[in-house]
Amino acid sequence: MTNAELKAKIDNLWKETKAGKLPRDRRLKAIEGLTETYFQTSGRMPDGGALVRLTTLCLYEEITNPHPDKMTREEYPIMSDNQYRRKTEGRHVGRVGLTGKLKPLTREVPLSLAANIATDGREYGYPSRREIDVQEAIDMEFYPHLTRKNAEIS
Repeated sequence: MTNAELKAKIDNLWKETKAGKLPRDRRLKAIEGLTETYFQTSGRMPDGGALVRLTTLCLYEEITNPHPDKMTREEYPIMSDNQYRRKTEGRHVGRVGLTGKLKPLTREVPLSLAANIATDGREYGYPSRREIDVQEAIDMEFYPHLTRKNAEIS
């Protein structure tokens, strides 16, 4: 079996799956039979691109689930490429509301930004001093009365 024949058979499996003619148990048997046939005829496993397409075909129901709350409802959720981009990069989201105003971008924020912030909103990270630049050091040396007033104010 050549790569072109394998690609044609995978395309056929996709068409049947999208049309709803191939339930999961029959689809998994067809995928296993297809890979075994390819291995017996060519002596090696299909290339990476074909295996990715077959894997996606195995997980067709999970990947095509469009429910927005899928990540909390299911025990082991799997996001499609578009769902992952929407979550991490804010892509594919309509930004114009009903009033015509732009809505803010919604995307995932790294947890490291909130690592030291407690539920009361206070930051409990270790305080760090900023370095004083040369101009500030000169001002503090030559105008000490200004720095004292600033220190008393804050």
